[in-house]
This record gives sequence, structure tokens and C-alpha cells, in this order.
Amino acid sequence: MARIDGIRLKIKWAKKHISNLDAAIRSFCDSEPYTLGVEEKPTISHIALKVARVQPIPTDFALIIGDAVHNLRSSLDHLAWQLVEAGGGSPNKDTYFPICYGPQGCQQYASAIGKGEIDKMRPGAEKLLRSVQPYVSGDNTLWHIHELDRWDKHRLIPTVVTTLNDWRIVFGPGREIAFPETPVPLEAGYEIVNIPTSTYRRETHEDFKLGLDIAFGQSEIVAGKPVLETLNGMADFVGSIVTQFERFMV
Repeated sequence: MARIDGIRLKIKWAKKHISNLDAAIRSFCDSEPYTLGVEEKPTISHIALKVARVQPIPTDFALIIGDAVHNLRSSLDHLAWQLVEAGGGSPNKDTYFPICYGPQGCQQYASAIGKGEIDKMRPGAEKLLRSVQPYVSGDNTLWHIHELDRWDKHRLIPTVVTTLNDWRIVFGPGREIAFPETPVPLEAGYEIVNIPTSTYRRETHEDFKLGLDIAFGQSEIVAGKPVLETLNGMADFVGSIVTQFERFMV
């Protein structure tokens, strides 16, 4: 097996988790996991459509997210191990792929070089390793992976049900109204829209349907970002980094 094969297997396994999560999220959202209610506003002759209840998100979602993120993070550590070995070094328990958010992380990075023999990588690999650091590249994807992996070691990664960029009310076959809006967490009491009372009473409205998604919940890392879009982006990003290093492992 080539050095890069094991690394790509970890990424492939992460993508399998993401695919499973995609199916689970679709099933949950398609089940219409909410109850709607109405509130009359006679002073303005409108009726407010509100969320009365939202079903809890299955706890499996947080577990799958954690597994996907961990495989992405560990694929980078596998990469560091193979790079050191390919350069003639002896990788050990301190060999890992350093991820530094800011210049202050340089000290940690230097320590990793000393203990993990990262300085034994082939010429050019260490320079490339520095160039992909978030504080150098300006891209925080690696940092988000690193921090989510750390979060998952101690707590479940929080998620919330959110609305989509637009959703629609179906009044009947071929009759619907679309409402563009910024995605927001779906919570009991959330007022979706005000409809003129005359319209509400005149039209059939059995098919009020909300477009839903699952986003990361409150955290200092990726709060509010769509889970699937974010994880897929992370997997692609890690895959591209591994490809950049491939020439240093042959």
C-alpha cells in the first residue's frame, strides 16, 4: 500500500459518515419535525403563522458529525507521520500535523518540529506545512476542524434546526407563495409570517411546509453554518492539502 493510501482511506471514511448524515438529515427534515399554530391579530386583520413545537434533533447527528471531523483531523496526523517516515525520520507519539490559528502558535509549531521529528520531512514539505497554516493562508478551515475535534472529545457538538434561505406556503396544486429570508434557528414561538385574515380564510392551507436544514449550534467555532455544507467543504479542503503533499511521500 502506498503511503498516501491510508490517509485517503481516512478521508473516504469521513465522507462516508457525511453521506450517512446527509441521509439522516433529509429523513428528519422530510418528516416535518415541527408543529405550526396560528395567532389572530384582529387589530391589523392578519393571522400570524407561528412555530408551536420543534422535535428534538436525533442525538446520532452529533455523534456522526464528531466521527467525520475526527477522521479528517486524524488523516492530517497520518499525513505528518508518513511525511516524516518518507524523509527518513522516526515518527513517534509526538508526531502530528500542527494547526496554528495565529502567529502565537509558532511556539507550539516549533515544539512539534523538535519532538515529532517533523524537521525530518523531505526538503520543501516543512515549508508547505507552514504555508497552509490558518494564520498564513487566511483560511480557517483547518482551525475549525481542529477545534471541532477538540470540542467533540469533551462535549457533543451542538446542532439546531434552521430554516432555509427561502421557504414556501403551498395553497394547492400549482399555487404557492415563496418567502426568502436569512436562515434562523427554528424554535417554539418563532413567527414565520403574517397573512391577511381574508387570504387565510379563503385559501386552503393544509400544506404549510417549511424548508429546513441542520446547522451548527451555539459555539465559538462555526455557529450557524450549515452542517453538511461545512463538513463537505472540510473534506474537500483536507483532500486538496493531502494532494499537495503527495510528491513528498513517493
